[in-house]
Amino acid sequence: MTFPYSYTELKFANLNVRKKTLLFLLIVPTLCLAQAKIVPLYGVKSNPVYISGFEEQNNVYISLNELAGSLSLQTISIPSTGKVSVFSRKGSILFTPNNNFIVVSNSEGSSAYQMPLPTLVANRSIYVPVKYCHKYFSLILNGTLAYDESAGKMTLYTSVNVSPIVSYADAEEKENGAIIRVRMQALPSYAEAALTNNILYLTIMPATGNIRLLNSIPSNSIFRKVIAVQHPGSLQLSFVLQKEYLAKQVMIDSSNLEVVVSLFSKADVKKVYSDEARKKLSAEKKNWKLDVIVIDAGHGGKDPGAIGVFGTEEKNVTLAIAKDLKKYIEQKLNGVKVVMTRDNDTFVELDKRGEIANEAGGKLFISIHCNSMPRKPNSANGLEAYFLRPGRTEEAIRIAAQENAAIKYENDYERRYKAYDADNIILTSMAHSAYVKYSEQLADLIAQEVPKVAAVSDNGVSQAGFYVLVGASMPSVLIEVGYLSNPSEERYLRSNKGQQAIARGIGNAIVKFKNEYEKTIDEN
Repeated sequence: MTFPYSYTELKFANLNVRKKTLLFLLIVPTLCLAQAKIVPLYGVKSNPVYISGFEEQNNVYISLNELAGSLSLQTISIPSTGKVSVFSRKGSILFTPNNNFIVVSNSEGSSAYQMPLPTLVANRSIYVPVKYCHKYFSLILNGTLAYDESAGKMTLYTSVNVSPIVSYADAEEKENGAIIRVRMQALPSYAEAALTNNILYLTIMPATGNIRLLNSIPSNSIFRKVIAVQHPGSLQLSFVLQKEYLAKQVMIDSSNLEVVVSLFSKADVKKVYSDEARKKLSAEKKNWKLDVIVIDAGHGGKDPGAIGVFGTEEKNVTLAIAKDLKKYIEQKLNGVKVVMTRDNDTFVELDKRGEIANEAGGKLFISIHCNSMPRKPNSANGLEAYFLRPGRTEEAIRIAAQENAAIKYENDYERRYKAYDADNIILTSMAHSAYVKYSEQLADLIAQEVPKVAAVSDNGVSQAGFYVLVGASMPSVLIEVGYLSNPSEERYLRSNKGQQAIARGIGNAIVKFKNEYEKTIDEN
């Protein structure tokens, strides 16, 4: 995506919002379906600062350089890669062109994060999705950078700046009491509550609010009315309760920008806390339960994969094993859903396979492939299991390059996979760090179990940068079940007996992995 003119040449910083919009409209026609967008930033000066950008497919992007400059942050560009680092006294953020991954470095260390949308490039300048990037800037700022999507504006909240705004309050009944939620437009520093004579006194600091609006909040089954009082640097909300409550608990919910007050109506407060914790733990355990397994049959359609000595096509072997594996898992693991990235001879793009796994709520991703040597026939044989990380051996690098070559069958692959270089696979591996241990554990079990029931040897577990594993946000393994360049192994891989045995071995490994995995979750 490119613009014909340079943004730096236009010197937007000295233009008012109307001039910015006019100049942007002169540029934006080259961007398909994009429209000019100006996003005001409040809290950095007495008047709002306007940051230029554009809207594409209902997503707003703004200039990274303009945003950083407005926040008085330094930027360093890396000409060879196009990457940009944004610096403050507290840390830095590294942005990569046309990429979802960013790296934040601060006093807590360096962490890789994945935004739902990638950065975009317009004439050598990076544009960031404002809906997602603002929270990462908050990690290196002395304050909180918030984005109000409905109003289309950004606000910087600092200790010497405008206080976070309280927008509304509501309540809901629970089995042993009630919960009052106070919605904020940014996080406060502190909240405390007192419970006296059926009145809950909640103090939030720093905070401001529309007193008239807050006092007009309608009554409900929990409180009769709200009395709001603005103090310098803090806001007090008094909730006149409908009935007596014996205890309260206050927390700031950073994920939902809320101050949450739990009210307990029973004297056994410890039991209430315990029950609430148990419910949360049970819900969390369900999220980790291995109940959806995604099986990916490598290649397919116009992409035959490796071709054996006797003409066996990899795509047919992998599909047959995948189907046998699906049946075996459904027999052995009741209640587990099995999703196939393809169940017939069709071509599925590599990045689409990860999307299928994520959209299905997958908890495990198994990609099945066949190996081959450049020259055939060849005596190389055996099974190998891989998990995502840049290859550490020449053989791992060779095999990854062989499987990644499937992208040449995809339309516009040069643009789509431009960001899949070694640096970004490292970033992706960091983002997958929560799953690396489990991916390696599963790969090791597969390497052990398959040779027990199938006539293939174990060549061990390795790390490599397979594109198909990049997009799957779950424990992921790629299996090379054998060599089509070996005539003897090719005959075995194309036989029903061989395919079913390999599927059974992989299935046994998955059953063992599930038992060990869920036991670890229970213990933790």
